Amino acid sequence: MDGIVKEYRSQKKVNEAPRLRTEASNLDPIDAAIIRELRADARIARAELARRVGLSAPSVGERVRRLEDTGVITGYAARIDPARLGYGLTVLIRARPLPGEMGNMIAAIRETPQIVMCERVSGDDCFVARAHVRDVAEMEAVIDRLVPFGATNSSVVQSMPVPPRLVELRNQTTRRGLG
Repeated sequence: MDGIVKEYRSQKKVNEAPRLRTEASNLDPIDAAIIRELRADARIARAELARRVGLSAPSVGERVRRLEDTGVITGYAARIDPARLGYGLTVLIRARPLPGEMGNMIAAIRETPQIVMCERVSGDDCFVARAHVRDVAEMEAVIDRLVPFGATNSSVVQSMPVPPRLVELRNQTTRRGLG
């Protein structure tokens, strides 16, 4: 990690003007290292994080606050296994509202506690929602809350070969989309 700090400090001497880092594309190597460490363990102590990235704890604290303030870090959360809480089925629900029912469809999705996330998508469907339910009867009840407002199509998740992950932080000198 010392190489990252030295590389960053040598770049800073060349580019003396302070930079605003409000976009992910402007992360310097130390910010990227901080994000990688927090991604691996969001509960890491600031002193340990500082040691790993080669800075003082106050400097790391300031960088983390700046990453939070600019919206790069949007929060910290525990990962929970729904099956361990009795929600044995995960269901993907694709939904397409009827004409004039978009608002009602969105409201129904928001008001259904079993739906833990929903994305608006392009293509034949407008929404893809993820729900955790205890059994097929509960799955049916969730779907029944949406069908008055449009068409649905559902799939039961069998497994997750790629668990949730964040995008890879690329070297900022690498051209976008390459390498």
